Amino acid sequence: MRKSLFLTTCWLVFIMALGARPAFARKPGQPPHQNFEMGDLKLESGDTIKNFAISYVTHGKLNAEKSNAILMVAAIGGNHHRNDFLIGPGKAFDPTKYFIVATDAIGNGLTTSPSNSKAQPGTQCPHFAIRDMVQSQHRLLVEQIGVSHIVAVAGASMGGSRCFNGGSAIRISWTP
Repeated sequence: MRKSLFLTTCWLVFIMALGARPAFARKPGQPPHQNFEMGDLKLESGDTIKNFAISYVTHGKLNAEKSNAILMVAAIGGNHHRNDFLIGPGKAFDPTKYFIVATDAIGNGLTTSPSNSKAQPGTQCPHFAIRDMVQSQHRLLVEQIGVSHIVAVAGASMGGSRCFNGGSAIRISWTP
């Protein structure tokens, strides 16, 4: 028991030393959270998340050609605020140049999750995969925002969860 507690403490100290930050909340002056309620989300597995809604915020303005959109995705254990330090005039994702759509992952508590679903709470939540998150983000961009092409996708590596199958890193991929 003591060895297990010691190892757990060492692991937590190690993670903290790597610079793990808490999932921050909205600050005054930041854009408001929005939800796109898309109805049922059919998953790659054949299961369905009922009454699915994806949480997101936008920064900047979409140009007339709808050619300046960037999708930012959040890690499953955090929220889109973990990327706030990258967004701003003169920063990596400049809202004076780009229209930035920052989404929250399935299962993170803002987008439909085991913790907030009335239709499938807790262990009733079906397992989902990275492709299911991508599908929900694609539907948000196309159906809600009206964007069919993006300049880049940026985000964090995906961790594990009871409601998560697999893992993958999502990296910045600029198009010329």
